[in-house]
Amino acid sequence: MKNLFVTILFLVVTVTSFGQNPFVSRKFTADPSARVFDDRLYVYCSHDQDNAKYFDMIDWVCFSTTNMVDWKDHGTIFSLKDIKWAEKWAWAPDAIKRNGKYYFYYPVERKKIGVAVSNKPKGPFKDPIGQPLIDSTEEPFAGAEPIDPAIFIDEDRQAYMYFGCREARVVKLKKNMIERGGPILEVIVLDKQGKKLLWKEKKKEEASLQINHGGDGVYGEGPWVFKKNSLYYYVYSNGWAKDATMVYATSQNPLGPFVYQGKVMESASSETSHGSIVKYKGQWYVFYHTKDLSANDYKRSICVDKLSFNDKGEIIPVTPTKTGVSRVK
Repeated sequence: MKNLFVTILFLVVTVTSFGQNPFVSRKFTADPSARVFDDRLYVYCSHDQDNAKYFDMIDWVCFSTTNMVDWKDHGTIFSLKDIKWAEKWAWAPDAIKRNGKYYFYYPVERKKIGVAVSNKPKGPFKDPIGQPLIDSTEEPFAGAEPIDPAIFIDEDRQAYMYFGCREARVVKLKKNMIERGGPILEVIVLDKQGKKLLWKEKKKEEASLQINHGGDGVYGEGPWVFKKNSLYYYVYSNGWAKDATMVYATSQNPLGPFVYQGKVMESASSETSHGSIVKYKGQWYVFYHTKDLSANDYKRSICVDKLSFNDKGEIIPVTPTKTGVSRVK
């Protein structure tokens, strides 16, 4: 009987200790990009200011864990102060490891994407090229708002960078990860009948609902790509409507076209939906942000929940959880 009690107590502690959302509450953070480097999981984020009245972020931060419960705060890893060619809007980043180094990709000024490099996953990072990798002021096809870079390296070692707001784009990267290896291409998302899904601006008299922006499958921003069982999953936010959220499409080719499949998760409290999906120690996770702590769309907090797939490889939509407070150290 005593052993049964101990077993039950252990199960209760295990369940309640994981998923304490938001898992960072000492500062406002958003746009979590989760990466596994050398058996440790790192989350790279944008950093909302305590007095924010808009998305006027000035730096990027990083957290890491080995058990999904206790998180270490690595502080600021890169900042607008480290960039000579940009002055504002340090938005959603990503990071990847290659060539024994760590590459950090970031959007600034709503028009440009840069890259920084470090010998360590927690930085400090430095700008190796002194100019943007993507600049829509010079290349209109990059899109009106080329933000939210996301990196994917395929099994053949080809690297891709996905990005864009309303206009989905992708470009190959060279092995050095600081140069482009081809032209910028459009990422096409189709419905299951083969019709191209396009974002549209709702009319002023229409309600703020996804149906008035083209439907659940339209691309808004925040791309993320991963591969599972030879299938490429293209995850993205479908916009900023009241019922907007993270959704996904799939393809047999990393360049698409991708076919819309459904939601990754139900709508969270934040007006923006931007996250990532990663497998760590045999379990899949989805990272995202909410405004649950602040009730303010400019002061967000990062969260994580377990993610599952059915036998067909379809994502089982997650319901965002609210379970506790941060354990960041």
